[in-house]
Amino acid sequence: MRFLCAAALLATGGLTFLFAQGDKNFTGGEVTKLGSGAAPAIAHFRFGPGSRTKWHSHSGGQIILVEEGVALTQVKGGPVIELHAGETTYVGPGVMHWHGGGVKEGGVQYNVTRGDITWGAEVTDAEYKAKPKRP
Repeated sequence: MRFLCAAALLATGGLTFLFAQGDKNFTGGEVTKLGSGAAPAIAHFRFGPGSRTKWHSHSGGQIILVEEGVALTQVKGGPVIELHAGETTYVGPGVMHWHGGGVKEGGVQYNVTRGDITWGAEVTDAEYKAKPKRP
């Protein structure tokens, strides 16, 4: 089976496709395109300094990629993490977290999510302004 374009994949609901060994875009064995029926959602946000989401979780997890500037993120119960342009983090399914711009410098993020979002409480200033760690 030949590679299908992203639009075709989205139109089919993210079904699993098997790529034949020897396909010109892959090499070394079988490559399987995985999907569970719901295509990932991709969002592109600019967070100004001091801005952030509420606590929330994604049933299928989330990837946060910082395109420019600074981002802060925190998993419930963990430290605040400071990310810079080109850095990324992954939050597993059902894990409460928040993300936003840095305290003094904002940033641009790509957020790739799967599944439903469950929203929680606002992130307090004390939580947001906790001394961040670097990955």
